[in-house]
Amino acid sequence: MSGGNLTRRALLARSAAATGAVVGTAGCASLFGPGGGNTDVFTRWLPAPAAVANTDHYRFDYYDLATLSANRESLGGEPTVFERTWRPVELQWDDATAVVTVGPVDVVTAEFDRDAAVSDLRDAGYDRAGEYKGYARYRDAETGTVFALTDDSLLVSAVDQYAPGSVAPSARIETVVDASTGDVDRYTEASEAMGTLVEELGAATLVGARTMDEPDATAARSGHLKNLVAEGARSVVDGATVEEKWVFLYDRPRDVETAALEAYVEANENSSSGADARFAAVEDISYAKEGRKGIITGTRDATEYYG
Repeated sequence: MSGGNLTRRALLARSAAATGAVVGTAGCASLFGPGGGNTDVFTRWLPAPAAVANTDHYRFDYYDLATLSANRESLGGEPTVFERTWRPVELQWDDATAVVTVGPVDVVTAEFDRDAAVSDLRDAGYDRAGEYKGYARYRDAETGTVFALTDDSLLVSAVDQYAPGSVAPSARIETVVDASTGDVDRYTEASEAMGTLVEELGAATLVGARTMDEPDATAARSGHLKNLVAEGARSVVDGATVEEKWVFLYDRPRDVETAALEAYVEANENSSSGADARFAAVEDISYAKEGRKGIITGTRDATEYYG
């Protein structure tokens, strides 16, 4: 989310993560087959990197808050941390249907009182900063943070304090809006790698992916894979179980090695190794090779989803 991507692990840091507005995909997809579901709920917000100034690649994350809310009794907590995304707007996380993080821009889809949201922003010191394609913009002159609102969506972007001279929040938001209206190319259309990745991941309760620079064929460090051009993951919350899937897109089919995937899991299942322990609570892990794709699947107890 603005100021740094919120991974599921961070969410689980007791406040989660998800896919699109009322998609209802939980439990409807095969683990090894393409994910299915209406991926347009998030892909429509993703501009091609060429449309984003100073960016060759970026990561997106999609959080289906509607599904998380529907499964709250099975989950080991509630992701109230999402409310930080749209503060000072007073909106409960379970009133929103989805959040899509597009690099440094957060897109929130929800049913909310626009006039009340504007009042919240004005009370917090935000001033009207024009309109763009039906989105009313409000800017905090002190922090530079910009909100853009319509009746059913809210976009927010903050100044990148660690990258002087980076693209201004208003310009970032305009590019994301342009993607949603089809006025610039979208990530999945302009990037074969991202298109392939999203087709495999499908829509889910959480979807995240990124492309990367030309692969480095040198030996991978412990806990990393080599020869990748893109990678992504999804989670499908279905009652007491979470179905997990990681997809790694390689430069060439011959680069895909099941042994390397197994070593990757082993290096990333224990936080004491210094790597992200993303597989610590995952059971029934399986591996598959499909063309240029290396695929890891498994299951997680829903009560462990936030941990």
